[in-house]
Amino acid sequence: MAIFFLFLVALAAGILSALFWIPEDDLGRGYFQTNALVVLGLLGLAAAVVALGGSAPFGGAPELGRGALFAALAGAFGYYAAIWRERWRAARFAAAATLAAGGLALWLAGHALVRPLVALPFHASLLAASLATSALLLGWSLVTMLLGHWYLIAPKLSFRHLTIFCWALLAIVVSRCVTVGLALVTAGAVDHLVEPNPWRSLTGFAGQGMFFWFRILWGLGIPLALGLMSLHCARRRSNQSATGILYVLVVGVLVGEITAYYLSATTGVPV
Repeated sequence: MAIFFLFLVALAAGILSALFWIPEDDLGRGYFQTNALVVLGLLGLAAAVVALGGSAPFGGAPELGRGALFAALAGAFGYYAAIWRERWRAARFAAAATLAAGGLALWLAGHALVRPLVALPFHASLLAASLATSALLLGWSLVTMLLGHWYLIAPKLSFRHLTIFCWALLAIVVSRCVTVGLALVTAGAVDHLVEPNPWRSLTGFAGQGMFFWFRILWGLGIPLALGLMSLHCARRRSNQSATGILYVLVVGVLVGEITAYYLSATTGVPV
């Protein structure tokens, strides 16, 4: 349940981080309402996980974690209400407050879930980078896919928005690859005599190797290739092709990041 909770909060935070950069006047209220409802649903499910499973996701800081989560949920309600009234300045303030509270809940849950089995250098920094890039990848992939779909509703919408978001998504995929690479380098630097060895636990087929290499292929390799393809289609003003590619990219990202949370929890290496 803790892994599911981490996924829900990361996806909600990632969506909010992307919505700041979309001009409200160009897309209109409907697009933002759709995304706000998704955020509300994700945070509502996260709250249900905490209510059903107690305070376990937050480890030694249950009160702070629960407070941050329910503050994020309240902020998401305020965000949706501000969008409904088209109070865009208030909506941005509510989104920022929700993102801050959700980010705190994400960090507390990740810190409690991903504990190194042996001393791992720079573990806290690697974990923070992993959680941040994971949330960005989850949120921006979904928001970009929905943006591509929105051209069917608003055919006169400028293709500049989709092209910029495809560029940003590609950069986020690359940054996620970098954070995973840094975690692997750090795990590989641990003395090979140390047991349980983080490198062997993560990459060896006697450990979690089957899940790890699947995560690398589906969660990083395929999104990287599809990100390049969607950018090419967006630059050629082919939004239907770009959106179809982005659908597959979103599936790869969802599968890859859920697997990454499982690997991080079982090996202690934040990948």
